[in-house]
Amino acid sequence: MKFAGFSKFSVLSLLAGVFALALAGCGGTNNLGLTQGNWAFSASSTAAQVLRSGPTFVVGGNLTQSGTNLTGTMYVSQSGCIAPQFVGFTGTVKDKNVTLTSENFGGQVISVTASGTKDSLTGTYTVTGECADSGTVTASAVPSISGTWNGTISNVTRAKGYGAAEATLSVALSQAATASEDGTFALTGTLTYTNSGCAVSGTISNGYLAGNFISFSGSTDDGVGTVFYDNVTLDSITAPKNMTGTYEFSSEVCDQSQSLTLTKQ
Repeated sequence: MKFAGFSKFSVLSLLAGVFALALAGCGGTNNLGLTQGNWAFSASSTAAQVLRSGPTFVVGGNLTQSGTNLTGTMYVSQSGCIAPQFVGFTGTVKDKNVTLTSENFGGQVISVTASGTKDSLTGTYTVTGECADSGTVTASAVPSISGTWNGTISNVTRAKGYGAAEATLSVALSQAATASEDGTFALTGTLTYTNSGCAVSGTISNGYLAGNFISFSGSTDDGVGTVFYDNVTLDSITAPKNMTGTYEFSSEVCDQSQSLTLTKQ
């Protein structure tokens, strides 16, 4: 093939252009690929009228990416204005930039603009509507909490003095690999009590994780006791070692209610 009338530089430029087009046609874009699964977003208001030591609100649940599109259903909690509820989100990924916008819930919309890595994002948020607000947001993928978690039960009200004053609870948790329709990840498992006159063992029948928010309930294997562990949060999003919430146990023999911290073994 002859390149009459073309300089050597022109030929090289032409070939470079063809090569660049070939790369683009083979998916040469460098869009961020987010970790699929459970995510937790923590929002902190920069509005002068909002004075809180903790996060303004927390959003957590399933986040799924397909190409450049994001979808998810997440649980909004720990807000002084927004009632706890599940909210749908959609968004996009372009380069390392992520945008997320909630559905309209009660006349309110949450919007997030952030950037970062596949496991961690930082950025800003706005809320429009009755709970109008704005500020900064951090987000991280939450690792599975499957495993054994132990804690000490100390506040026991016993019928006729029955049962030990202090007992150990061991919870073997198993987290579902895929999310439920509401964006939560189902939790199942078993309960084992040591030095307790209230129960020996039990089964978790109804539990879920959304972001770093956990709740589960179950019953003792003898069928006479019920267990609730609610409003539970993890001490860390990226490397949780402890979870703390309200533990309640009820049966004909014992009634228990206390703040309980479980530590991963």
